[in-house]
Amino acid sequence: MLAALTNESATSKSVYFARCTSEMIFITHVLTEQPEKLAGPLLADTYVIFLRGHRLWYEQMLAKGELSPDMGDSIKGKGMIQGVSAVGAFFELLSQPSLSVQHPGENKQVAPAGLYPILKRLYRILIKRELPGRDIL
Repeated sequence: MLAALTNESATSKSVYFARCTSEMIFITHVLTEQPEKLAGPLLADTYVIFLRGHRLWYEQMLAKGELSPDMGDSIKGKGMIQGVSAVGAFFELLSQPSLSVQHPGENKQVAPAGLYPILKRLYRILIKRELPGRDIL
């Protein structure tokens, strides 16, 4: 979505990629005892998404307003866009109080989902449908 909204800006894409990678690595540390086994495959998957694939196409169409989340995650001619349901599943899992972590700026325990701004924004765009796709910026 970011690429379509910033006219393929290399700087914007690289900053967003770095932030996504950071969030995914933090998520692996919350969810598993051996995060190093997941970090590589997650990074590779994210890189592929940024380069090509029907998830990239879906995100670009959302950003341009040619598709909307209301149309669902099964698109004729493209198949199932798996990332949509994954956003919902991860956000809901990471919202569980049993996974609480120390907030980095405050002296209190919080559900991890609140610490991931990109995941939270994608959840509000794709699952809750509270925001338009352009609000990913």
